[in-house]
Amino acid sequence: MKEIIDQLKKINDLDVRLTIIRKDLERLPKELAEKQEQPRNLKAGLERAKAEITRLKMEADALELEVRSGEEQLKRYAGQLNITRNNKEFDAVRRQMDAQRAWNKENEGKYYKLVEDAEAKQKDVETNSTVLAEAEKELAAETERVNQEVAELRVQYDVLAVEREAMAKDLPEKELSIYNRIVNTHGQAIARVAQGGICSACFMKIPPQFHNLAILAKDLVCCPSCGRILTAG
Repeated sequence: MKEIIDQLKKINDLDVRLTIIRKDLERLPKELAEKQEQPRNLKAGLERAKAEITRLKMEADALELEVRSGEEQLKRYAGQLNITRNNKEFDAVRRQMDAQRAWNKENEGKYYKLVEDAEAKQKDVETNSTVLAEAEKELAAETERVNQEVAELRVQYDVLAVEREAMAKDLPEKELSIYNRIVNTHGQAIARVAQGGICSACFMKIPPQFHNLAILAKDLVCCPSCGRILTAG
């Protein structure tokens, strides 16, 4: 039985390593996906900013045409002043010119504001484009590193899995079944009886008779608290 327990301990070591590798294989892609968020968000933000710049420029162009049209209208009013027949007509044209100048001035203010906003957005786009390029460069390096690490872990996992399967074939079905049941429940099936008769897995005091049976190693002895297979060393 001692040989069987020693074999189970070896399988348990393999299972622990396999579990660690499985967790790493799950963790690494998730961490990489999280790191992909920053470049993705930056890129989406740049696309929105570029669309906003296009909109601002279109509105600015439309207002520029309005301003030019207003200036032409002022010239026409100025021409009308020269042909007014009386003060009443003159004053009417002057009022129209004043209104037109105010309208032109308002549109010019809106135009320059749109141009300034577009230029400010463009500077932000240029800055964020640099940040995005650097983030994508870092992400590419990180992706290559993670893919390489994942590939190496899969190779390690396959090697250990084959080794574990070969070891399991040499064990009696009863003991292997007990071991597998405990592994499926706790993840780690073997626990050492530590100094003072303490289970190294659940840290509960082991009754003396269980400790003695574990030392004798004539049969599988399980911790009465956590159910793991106890070994004396």
